[in-house]
Amino acid sequence: MLDLGAGAGHLGKAVAGHFSHVAGVEADPSARPPIGAYDEWVAASVSGELSWSRRFDVVVCADVLEHVADPESVLARVREWIAPDGLLLVSLPNVANVAVRISLLAGRFEYADAGILDRTHLRFYTRRSARRLVEGGGFRIRRVRATPIPAELPLPVLGRAPLRAPSRALFSSAARLWPALFGYQFVIEAEPA
Repeated sequence: MLDLGAGAGHLGKAVAGHFSHVAGVEADPSARPPIGAYDEWVAASVSGELSWSRRFDVVVCADVLEHVADPESVLARVREWIAPDGLLLVSLPNVANVAVRISLLAGRFEYADAGILDRTHLRFYTRRSARRLVEGGGFRIRRVRATPIPAELPLPVLGRAPLRAPSRALFSSAARLWPALFGYQFVIEAEPA
């Protein structure tokens, strides 16, 4: 498995022992993965010069493509690194989310320290443009799933008991029924075309 934009290495730790080889790439030179989580760790940008002596069964681009200037070229390179029957997993924030739409109606487009309008995002995606990006990179989409808005984002009180469970259930149902409107992120499963 190849984890592009590995951050602190939580994914590598979670899948340790499930793959014969786990590689992680992280641009932040201060990031240190958990011991034993990765067989190979590269401190570099995902859009930098990377080369691998192997093909990967799974490549994960979780919350990374919106941070690079040319995500199309990153996916084109990923296409070279993935096994012919491999799996690509991509997550991208949904800029057409209801919260962003309401802000726009109110005349606001405010960047934040985290979330959909994270000030480090260079690109923004809707469900359609996310699909176009992945397909344009040489992949056939198997499935697109919308994650729900974290309940505590609109109102912190919704993240505390007794409102946490019903709020999360409501937001999950809304994301399933109206993914383009209530999805927080799109998680895309794809295979080489």
